[in-house]
Amino acid sequence: MSKEEREIWKDVEGFEGLYQVSNMGIVRSLDRVDGSGRGWKGRMLSSKLRKNGYREVIICRDGKRKYMLVHRLVAEAFLSNQDNLPQVNHKDEDKGNNRVENLEWCDSKYNNNYGNHIKRVAEAREKPIYVVANSGHRYYFSGVSKAARLLGLHYQNITACLHGRQKTCHGFTFEWAAV
Repeated sequence: MSKEEREIWKDVEGFEGLYQVSNMGIVRSLDRVDGSGRGWKGRMLSSKLRKNGYREVIICRDGKRKYMLVHRLVAEAFLSNQDNLPQVNHKDEDKGNNRVENLEWCDSKYNNNYGNHIKRVAEAREKPIYVVANSGHRYYFSGVSKAARLLGLHYQNITACLHGRQKTCHGFTFEWAAV
């Protein structure tokens, strides 16, 4: 492992001694004893894919759960935010790549106009798709937006399925239709 690939761990702000985040985008809990005197072994936390395509973890303190976005935890721990910018951009446009070198603080205008975001969203919403129900029936839709609207789903869940980041959404699977 080269020097650039060395994993570095830092405490999660506000959860010092309980949780840490790495420069590779991994979150872990630390060994600790709870208020009842019960010992807990630290472990790597599994992340869940949100509807919008970002990864989140659940961390707890004093019996209260908090849902945290992994890319924000990495940015808060490793990146300076002197201008107090509100958002974190993924430089390679892959929401699953939460390595510190792929993240940067930015404003919403920069984030929404970054790279091919607008073009990709527009193109993806115009490509025809099939929605496959549990029964095996296939339904044709002229695009992701139309399918999302008629099925009452969020379009990003559908695109996550189409791109292999998610297997199903509300019991449906999705396939690109041949043009």
